[in-house]
Amino acid sequence: MTRVLHVTEAMGSGVLSLVDSISRRQTEAGAEAVVLFVPRPETPTDDALRHRFHPGVRLTRVSTGRRRSDLLALFRAVRREARETDVVHVHSSIAGAVARVALWGRLPASRVFYSPHGFAFLRLDLPRAARLGIQLIESVLARRSTLALTSPSERSIAEERLSPPRVRLLQTGVAADTIALAPRSAEPRRRPVVGMIGRVTHQKAPWRFAAAARALQDRADFVWIGAGAAADEARWLGSAPVRVTGWVSADELVALIDRIDVLLFPSLWEGMSLSLIQAQAQGIPAVVSDVVGNRDSVDDGVSGFVRGTTDELIAATERLLDDPELRRRMSSGALEWARRALTDDRLGTDSLAMYADATAQTVRHPS
Repeated sequence: MTRVLHVTEAMGSGVLSLVDSISRRQTEAGAEAVVLFVPRPETPTDDALRHRFHPGVRLTRVSTGRRRSDLLALFRAVRREARETDVVHVHSSIAGAVARVALWGRLPASRVFYSPHGFAFLRLDLPRAARLGIQLIESVLARRSTLALTSPSERSIAEERLSPPRVRLLQTGVAADTIALAPRSAEPRRRPVVGMIGRVTHQKAPWRFAAAARALQDRADFVWIGAGAAADEARWLGSAPVRVTGWVSADELVALIDRIDVLLFPSLWEGMSLSLIQAQAQGIPAVVSDVVGNRDSVDDGVSGFVRGTTDELIAATERLLDDPELRRRMSSGALEWARRALTDDRLGTDSLAMYADATAQTVRHPS
């Protein structure tokens, strides 16, 4: 039985969903999965996590209450757990650095896998010098792992900027049996709703969503599913006609997505957004920014539109609002696209095969 250690210090939002999904699928495929994590403010309680994760997955929280001490404790825990582990799979940038340094000289690079879920050097809220420094660190540490990336565009960025010796593509998404069976049809007497899903942060470009709401408020209602710091909501959404729901449960999220007619997802950078994938799987046409991950989650012109500028995003949203038949066709296209390219049903078997193949290739061709 393969024993896999998953490590992250970003146990919340999309990373939480992915770690839950991959550890569940691997357990179902016969592997032993352990999740070692440092909590964040948005991390659910231990009871909630235990209820969410597969009962066969062992969850280990590392927390001292202080950020720097937490990372040191994570470093030590990774070294300790690795002694009895076949493969270590690290998720998120900070854990990626901590774990790969911790395992240097202790575990062959072929047995260490790293999924950034959005490279930190793509963050436009960081100074250029910081982004270049992070890229250099990622380039060095790429030699100590196999990059397990979740979108073709993320793989292209990695190959262009990091020249990694080992890189694999791992398809993530939603369970096939959760994809809606039929496309949405317009309700003639209901005012359309444009939605966004996520935290109100710089990454998600809420000012773009606010600009669309101001420009198109005569055509639709605008709702932001999620929340952020009060100061951020006030600064970026301000007086725009946008309703912010606050944090919602998984069941509430499904219900709220079902009430959306168009998803406007204008983020500045992504990994592979599971909320965007979920909306496509529920048949919601999406207008998304042309960034890593987004362009892989939407089939441009079929399940939605991929656009570059704020004005282009607004124009594409307006086009969908004004054309109910186009919304219906793109809803159907979203469901077909989700069934073909956005499911995680093979995530367990594919990831275990990836581990075995990468290890075998290194044995045959030692670096």
